[in-house]
Amino acid sequence: MGGNVCRPYSALRVRTYPQSMRWFVRIFVGVILVGLAALFLIALMPRVSKPHLRSPARDNIRTMLVFMIGRRAEKVTGGWPAYSGKNFVLSLVATNQLDRRNAQNLEVLFPPSMREQFEALDLDEYKQVTKANLQTRRFPHLTGYAGRRNADPEFAMNAEREKRGVVLIADLTHPDGILVGMSNGAVYLMEWEDLDLPPPSGPVVVGPKAQHPMLRALSNE
Repeated sequence: MGGNVCRPYSALRVRTYPQSMRWFVRIFVGVILVGLAALFLIALMPRVSKPHLRSPARDNIRTMLVFMIGRRAEKVTGGWPAYSGKNFVLSLVATNQLDRRNAQNLEVLFPPSMREQFEALDLDEYKQVTKANLQTRRFPHLTGYAGRRNADPEFAMNAEREKRGVVLIADLTHPDGILVGMSNGAVYLMEWEDLDLPPPSGPVVVGPKAQHPMLRALSNE
């Protein structure tokens, strides 16, 4: 009979690779995938480590803002107290919004990175934090946050600033920027590039000599 002869399927030659070659390909692909995953984790680590450190600091600032904004909303006399810097922050103690007898309440006055300084304090010192004393005395060691220069007419709070949202409290201890609490309740990190500033080699400069307007509105004294 003429014509093409169809071979049975079993008679066809199927090209195969040696078992060792298949294992090599699998191992090679696995190594590449593990390497890519490692590179991804290395790139992600700085971003992951910051929020877990930052979260308690955000919570502290947010707690203080709730008290300050609530005091203003209730039209309490001196809603934005005429104090500057750390005394502005400590006004929460002077007005009894933070119970000076409760260590857990007072913890919010320090960033997590300054926990040791807080634990070393004699909490009886907070008894001296009164409205009258804040007018004439300073207690810089009783809080780790910088506060607004609200006693300075140039930076004193008013209706326009309150509505716009300006800085009230700041955590200056973060190496990658400044964590700020605003009068509209917002809490966010201003990174050095946002401030057009290089990372400082020493303490962050705030107040009259600061290069950024937001930082000039603060005092760490």
